[in-house]
Amino acid sequence: MKIRLSESLIVNSDSITSVELDEQCIIIVFNNKHEIREFYNNDLESACVFNNIISHINVKDVRFYDEEKPKEEDERKAKAFDMFWNLYDKKIDVSRCRKTFLNLTLVEMGEAVKQVKTYVESTPDKKYRKNPLTWLNNKGWTSEVKFDKKKVNRYVKPEYVTDER
Repeated sequence: MKIRLSESLIVNSDSITSVELDEQCIIIVFNNKHEIREFYNNDLESACVFNNIISHINVKDVRFYDEEKPKEEDERKAKAFDMFWNLYDKKIDVSRCRKTFLNLTLVEMGEAVKQVKTYVESTPDKKYRKNPLTWLNNKGWTSEVKFDKKKVNRYVKPEYVTDER
């Protein structure tokens, strides 16, 4: 498609690789690395022409397109799951647990990782501990954990009666 930039300049939009607006100047770079700088009377006129150009070509605004962020978030979620899985210490159904855990928000993941240690300490015997998938589905980190850090020794040493006769 051909685009008119000024009274004397018409360009083919298929050959445009980048367009940049710099106040009253539009800088257009083509496939063959050829560059055109077109100057306009004021900022408004250059902005209107710029908007006309980008509406006719396939544009990706690099200011708002950040490919690193999703990868970083996925890495953070994967590390959070590994921390959770190692802290929970009841290795049952890892694939479904991973899927459920990765569907949580980062805030929920953080809360789960913080609270899992308390839950594991409150249930030292693994056979009485919930399966990790059940704990995640029920949002176990929001439940109250009854945990007495002070272990009570039930053994009472008997007092022997001594006969002092």
